[in-house]
Amino acid sequence: MVQKQIPAYFGFRIYFTSVTLFFFLVIPFIGFIVYQNAPTFLQKHADPVNRALTLKDSLATSLDSISRMNETEVDSLVNRAIQLGESYQDSLSETSDNLILNGPQSENEGGSQMFREKGPFARYFSLLFLLLIVSDVAGYLYNRPFKRYFRLKRRKKEIPERLRTYCRKRLLQTPVINSLIVTMPNLVVLIYSLVSLTGKATVGGELERSMFIQLLYLTLVATILEILFVFYWQKHRVHISYIDHIYSANELRRQVFKRKGGKIRNRLLVASGMTTFLPLLIVIVYLVMSLSAVKDLKYENFSRQQREILIGSWVTVSNTDKATVPAGKYKKMFYVNAIDSMVMLVGIGSGILVSFIYLLLFIRWTNLDITRPVKELLTSIRNTRAGELEQYTIVRTHDEIGELAEGYNEMTGKIHDYVESISSMNRELEEKVKARTQEVVMQKEEIEAQKEEIEAQLDMTTIQRDTISKQKELILDSIRYAERIQSAILPPATLLKDHLSGHFILFKPRDIVSGDYYWTTLQHGKLYIAVADCTGHGVPGAFLSMLGISSMNEIVSRSENLSPGKILEQLRDIVTSSLHQSGTKGETQDGIEIALCVLDLQLKVLEFAGANRPLYHIRGETLQHIRPDRMPIGIYEQEPSPFTNHQISLMEGDTIYLFSDGYVDQLGGPLRKTFRAGNFRKLLLEIQELSMAEQKEVLLKKLKVWQGEIEQIDDILVMGIRI
Repeated sequence: MVQKQIPAYFGFRIYFTSVTLFFFLVIPFIGFIVYQNAPTFLQKHADPVNRALTLKDSLATSLDSISRMNETEVDSLVNRAIQLGESYQDSLSETSDNLILNGPQSENEGGSQMFREKGPFARYFSLLFLLLIVSDVAGYLYNRPFKRYFRLKRRKKEIPERLRTYCRKRLLQTPVINSLIVTMPNLVVLIYSLVSLTGKATVGGELERSMFIQLLYLTLVATILEILFVFYWQKHRVHISYIDHIYSANELRRQVFKRKGGKIRNRLLVASGMTTFLPLLIVIVYLVMSLSAVKDLKYENFSRQQREILIGSWVTVSNTDKATVPAGKYKKMFYVNAIDSMVMLVGIGSGILVSFIYLLLFIRWTNLDITRPVKELLTSIRNTRAGELEQYTIVRTHDEIGELAEGYNEMTGKIHDYVESISSMNRELEEKVKARTQEVVMQKEEIEAQKEEIEAQLDMTTIQRDTISKQKELILDSIRYAERIQSAILPPATLLKDHLSGHFILFKPRDIVSGDYYWTTLQHGKLYIAVADCTGHGVPGAFLSMLGISSMNEIVSRSENLSPGKILEQLRDIVTSSLHQSGTKGETQDGIEIALCVLDLQLKVLEFAGANRPLYHIRGETLQHIRPDRMPIGIYEQEPSPFTNHQISLMEGDTIYLFSDGYVDQLGGPLRKTFRAGNFRKLLLEIQELSMAEQKEVLLKKLKVWQGEIEQIDDILVMGIRI
């Protein structure tokens, strides 16, 4: 194994990035809440002014009537005005003092507590920033030994045994511990928020309480995202960058994780959930927050102009002959005013920008955590195939790929030990045979003794033969285990059964595990179906098929409405990059031949693109041969060009066939020739009246008769579907 450059340990970078993204996600929501509720606060501030305007109108009315009063009445009115003025002046002064010192008062005298220096919001953010400092200090103390370890290792200095022991013991726990340390301030302020909301007197009025509840929900969602962000980033760094510098090469031949049995499926589900749930959640939250209830307008009646603003053109079919209608029938409706809609769009834009950063990072980590171990495993397999029996690969994960790498290491170790043992026994046997032969030439009288010794050697040879047979069984056990893993990765046949009137999959690997594979998935009402033939068969072909399946899942999950040709172009880029193919002379020409079609279940339209693998479309007694592009998924002697998309309009009862070259290239018959594609097309036309299950049985029987006693020369895969 080539020694890699020693990486830097990420501690502060992860903390700073996660907290920054947290505030970028939270601050627009807080701004939206404050901006949305600002008119209500301004209305409360305006109460003293409204009282002054009322008093002014009253005095003006009184002055208009002075001319009609006598002197006694005028004196009485003047005294009353003086008393009202003094009373209002005291009230206005008191109200101004309260606004300056305590903030706006709510109807239940609780709102002043909300924005005071010691109010809940002030305590909330003071506690949050204080705990952020504590969290940074705790994170620094926890991660400092790791930074020191990698710094000493980069400088090629001696590492203390106590520091080495600490890092080995704690490295695999860093994703969980760091995520808890970073989100500790958020968890504490969430508990504080719940405690503050248990009593109305603590938070204030209903408006302030509603704002505080919205802040609680927002912090909860952002905290979940922050936990996932820190956990998966740190886990990615541990698996890809740190693990092979903490543990020894012998330890990494097996899994060093305490917990085993992880699933690639779970990781892909989290990544897929993040790519869909996070942007949708942001849009839903802003949409819900921007809604206003019609009943809050407190109108008794609505004019025609007001109804046109509220329900638009529907006003022409609702009470058209009435100038006003009661507001009761509209009280259950909601609307979005112009100001809230503009703020909503700004908030959604900023929120999606932050979520886009989350999505890019999650997809990148998921891709590297899958492709990096597979690349290392493929490199070790090539070296082993070239004769380097001491090759091994690092077991970086505790999922199916980690189990496969561990099984490969165990298999190569056993093969190396077996070869060395057999070579040693053969050398010893040769020396003994030479010694006995010399004794026969020199001492004829010892011929009988030498004969007995030769018989003993024959017995030893028999034991060696039995040992080799046992070793063969052990190797086969490892390959059968790989077969179970490959079968688990292949998609379930139930997806086709639920959306098609009939189908069959004829799948016959040549060497237990197969280089051929089929792939199906359902995205946005479209059924993606592929049949592929990887270079080689057996274990090498199976590894390449795993790369193909994982790459196609990644392409479809991160992109929407891709044509088959675009999917094959992206798959070609991933394969050439993963296999480090540059087109140099003497380089291995590993690749994939594939037929890929996308079936629109509603429109009954099929799109097809192929790399060296065709598609047969049969309608009635007519077979249409859709030819593929003559280039593989991988490096090619010519410059890569776009794949051709073919579109077919389907009818009920049409049948589609996708297949590898194993069936038509199988040797057999009286002249030991290949079955040929023409005979295959003729056979498909003959069995069109049968059900799909019966067609599969006919194809199997025909293959068995044709093959006879000749062994199977390649993996065989045929898929038939009926619309």
